[in-house]
Amino acid sequence: MKSYFRKYLSDSCSTEDFESFIELATDKKNQNVFEVNMSEDWKDNDRTIETPDLSPTLHRIHYELNKTEVGDSKTRKLFFYVSRIAAVLFVPLLIAYFFQWQSRSSGIEQTIVTPLASQTSFQLSDGTLVWLNAGSSIRFPSEFSSNKRIVKLTGEAYFDVKKANEPFIVETKHVDIEVLGTAFNVLAYDNELPAITLERGKVSLRTESNQKQFLSPGHQATVDTTEFNITLKEVDPNLYSAWKDHQLIFENDPLSIVAEKLERWYNVEIEIADPSLLNSKLTANIEFEPFREVLDLMQLTMPVDYQYDIDLRKLIITRQN
Repeated sequence: MKSYFRKYLSDSCSTEDFESFIELATDKKNQNVFEVNMSEDWKDNDRTIETPDLSPTLHRIHYELNKTEVGDSKTRKLFFYVSRIAAVLFVPLLIAYFFQWQSRSSGIEQTIVTPLASQTSFQLSDGTLVWLNAGSSIRFPSEFSSNKRIVKLTGEAYFDVKKANEPFIVETKHVDIEVLGTAFNVLAYDNELPAITLERGKVSLRTESNQKQFLSPGHQATVDTTEFNITLKEVDPNLYSAWKDHQLIFENDPLSIVAEKLERWYNVEIEIADPSLLNSKLTANIEFEPFREVLDLMQLTMPVDYQYDIDLRKLIITRQN
């Protein structure tokens, strides 16, 4: 197995070698051997060299995985295993990348972008942990100033803020969130109403029209981007942050919302041809399911049919006859 592992990492394995490597790596009996080989390679790796930007590679992996999901079950099963192996193999490289990226930066503003069908997590200089969802970007200084910790977000992120005397501020297009130390989810995509969901602690919200609101744990604030009114409701925060644990949860959500989330989750374009379907409801928990299985689930639980163009990565949803 060690020989296959070395060939895989050096990109010198044949198709047959690769298939053998996949079979060995996904066999539970070989799990300990697989982990030992990874550990040895990590220890021997020269971490003084420049680590390449892995974002395009990871994006390509997600694209190819999703592209094959409408194929036969054997192919889907193979790529299902590959996705897990790819994730495991890239973890140490990503850690090295972010470590070197942070150590090289001094006083420079940084931007991290996640493409569609991917996510990432990292730690800011103050110890705050950040999870960044698909199709999102965040900008922040490599070192925060002495009186404020400011980050600028487009998209969706979950923050576990390190408590400090300096306020931590998340700036979005329509609302700013200020905290000292807390955990919360911010949804701020351009095409959706901003929503802030608080897990613990306390946050202060301020809209661009200068309306202010405090948020308590277990509550969500939604901002009207026309009148800039803030609406509060009690929610289960775990439903809105499950994405950081690679789960997509729908609880009686309308198809309009489902489509927006699936577009980002699987990097596809979705067109709902029949407007009367927009309010059809879906309840589901999606975790590593291939796109085809999600479509089959929708067809079983909702009055929909679909056509999927694999080349254009476009899904057209129609009403069942």
